[in-house]
Amino acid sequence: MQGGYRPEDFPRIHWRRGPLRLPLGENIALRLPDTMIAVQGEDMRRFLEASGNRIEGRELAVAGPEELRWFAIISRAPAGTARRRTEWVEHFVEPDGRRSVLRTVVLPAGGELLQVEILSEEESASLATIESDLLLRSVETEVPWSWWWPPLAAASVAALWLLARRRRTVRRPAEN
Repeated sequence: MQGGYRPEDFPRIHWRRGPLRLPLGENIALRLPDTMIAVQGEDMRRFLEASGNRIEGRELAVAGPEELRWFAIISRAPAGTARRRTEWVEHFVEPDGRRSVLRTVVLPAGGELLQVEILSEEESASLATIESDLLLRSVETEVPWSWWWPPLAAASVAALWLLARRRRTVRRPAEN
């Protein structure tokens, strides 16, 4: 994080304001409340470059509060990342001397893993943790229909078999 940012500091970037549902993948979305903003695509790359952050090609979106007291870079997790929720915090000093905090959370989301890097200045890190937890809980996943039909078909066949077996059992005593 290279400074205390405001959306106005980046006039060429089109920020999307909540409430909105931001698609992050085929079956993953981020539901932003009305107090947050987000950016994707070319605008996201411009923001990352202007704020001094590396672009690795895995980034999906940047989101944060309207005042940008902190922001989260949401990316696909690197290959080989453990398939469980993991979290760690790093403290560092910016080139201009400000102390900053980078909180990284690996978040399983459906069949994918997301990596969320939350950048804030040290004095607002606790508030950033509280607010970003709300953001992390707003990740939505949908199970695609192609995953539902095999168990649904198996359950239907089992139910029909049990129903037929029950009918046969009910009819036999009446025949004797």
